[in-house]
Amino acid sequence: MAGPLRWGGPCRHNRKDVTAEVWRFFAHEDDFADLDKAGACERLGRVLSFPTISSMDAEAVDWQPFDDLRAYMQQAWPRVFAAGEVELIDHSLLVTLAGSDPALKPVVLMGHMDVVPVVPGTEDDWTHAPFSGHVDDTYIWGRGAIDMKDQVAGILEAVEYVLAHGWQHERTLLLAFGQDEETTQYGAGAIGRALEERGIELEYLIDEGDYRIVSAAEHGAGEGWLMHADLAEKGYADIVLRTRSEGGHSSNPYGGTSLEVLSRAITAICDIEWPTRVTDLLAAQLVELGLYTADEIASNKDTIVRECLASKKLYPLVTTTCAPTQIEGGSTGANVMPQDMWANINFRMLEGTSVADVVARCREAVAAAGLAGRVEVELGPGSSEPSPSPRVGGPGLEAVRAIAARYFRDPKGTEENGSSDPLAIVPSTVIGATDAANYQRICSECIRFSAFVVDDDECDRGVHGTNERITRRAYLQGVRFLIALLHTL
Repeated sequence: MAGPLRWGGPCRHNRKDVTAEVWRFFAHEDDFADLDKAGACERLGRVLSFPTISSMDAEAVDWQPFDDLRAYMQQAWPRVFAAGEVELIDHSLLVTLAGSDPALKPVVLMGHMDVVPVVPGTEDDWTHAPFSGHVDDTYIWGRGAIDMKDQVAGILEAVEYVLAHGWQHERTLLLAFGQDEETTQYGAGAIGRALEERGIELEYLIDEGDYRIVSAAEHGAGEGWLMHADLAEKGYADIVLRTRSEGGHSSNPYGGTSLEVLSRAITAICDIEWPTRVTDLLAAQLVELGLYTADEIASNKDTIVRECLASKKLYPLVTTTCAPTQIEGGSTGANVMPQDMWANINFRMLEGTSVADVVARCREAVAAAGLAGRVEVELGPGSSEPSPSPRVGGPGLEAVRAIAARYFRDPKGTEENGSSDPLAIVPSTVIGATDAANYQRICSECIRFSAFVVDDDECDRGVHGTNERITRRAYLQGVRFLIALLHTL
């Protein structure tokens, strides 16, 4: 590791005050004892106060909060912006901190500055206003506290800390903060294209990942706990269906109403059977979990697929999923037939199924249902192809595993020296969408991993929901992870 590490003394906590299960997995919370803990939490709170809400319609976005957030970043973390070359690409931010050896491939730490809106009518359900950035003795509250302004602020906090301590790094570091991960991912795409045009190839990147520490039982792997490092992601496609009708009185629905026609098309598409398979990345995950050997997987693929399809947690890992999510244009009267209507069906494609495959099969299903000419089938904006299974065990994953082994430990495990065992970091496929997919052309190791962890109930309720928050201890532990990671560059 280059540069000085400032380890601290013993760290003690009053166990009566524990309110988060994830805290029991934390180790070495006394590292970097001179870290400005209170200031770091307050700065994250301030970042959460900017309502940087993205939209599928870029013209509908209020970009002023994004401008204000970037201005605050430069004020809050001055060393980062003084040392780095700062570029504004559309409304996204790229900061380049040049290393001493230009022959080495750069590393990217990335996140997104945008957040989802608060559901109208739920504002009063929040303990603290969603954009208050409230900080108390235990939590930092606000939209984006988990997804994922904590990681954006945490990256800047960590880089500011190492720069203040004379950080010397051989490898160039890029900080990439997108503007619209929650919608079209145009910002990350623009940064990815800019780097590609410059001929830049990345050693690895780290983007947001699973925010939880999960039980191995979720994977049928017995006792113990693990964290995910998602090395690939499924593809994304929205299929938009449109039908038109003159409407009229419901007493004469000759030929079917537009709602009926649209419903039949949705059903036909949902009835499509998509291929199932055990991807190379899933196979690697199963081997690391100790469920199968590499030789056993080849002869047990059908069994593995059946077991995964029967599990709510695992079935997206072996097939393409189809989820109708929107329908608009219904009648406002019970006795009035609707006219023009549309619906959206969201697909997450497994490796081996392309965007073109989804469009073609949906059109075939609609035609087979006798609805050709009555229902238009279109591809919505923001589609992406599934990423191929990467090689497992590259330098990025090994760095993540080495640093995580210090800061995340299984409290039930013991080694010969009496200390707890590190949590397993298991390679996996993320079933959602991330900005990292926009860098696949220039990076063979796109890692989606979050050291900013929360309990399951916090994740289920808070991510895109009400009372999003992260504990101070969890945020600071994520910052420590990043500080230690920076010293490997």
